[in-house]
Amino acid sequence: MSIRERLSGNEAAAIAMRQINPDVVAAFPITPSTEIPQYFSTFVSNGAVDTEFVAVESEHSAMSACIGAEAAGARAMTATSANGLSLMWEMIYIASSMRLPIVMSLVNRAVSGPLNIHNDHSDAYRSKR
Repeated sequence: MSIRERLSGNEAAAIAMRQINPDVVAAFPITPSTEIPQYFSTFVSNGAVDTEFVAVESEHSAMSACIGAEAAGARAMTATSANGLSLMWEMIYIASSMRLPIVMSLVNRAVSGPLNIHNDHSDAYRSKR
């Protein structure tokens, strides 16, 4: 294995997930976090991990799948950005109140309105106005 000079943050997150070897990864693509499940799915397909990869239909479904997996005793992970975090907001409160240790990579991006894919912390940080 050769030494690489640099990795993107998304690739580094996927490699960290490979080292963790979670039981379940539930993911839905949303820019700019899409590369995390993309990279990780290659580890699943080539047998580098024993993970059950669940491609879901929305971010709400991704967190729901993680909640179900964690409640059953599995280690679960997901990744999201911006409006995806907003969509899973209802399920985040459920995961938190059930005290389920779900790992979620949040790749910061502006919450759209109108369309905005630039780096911003408005998804993770909600200011009071």
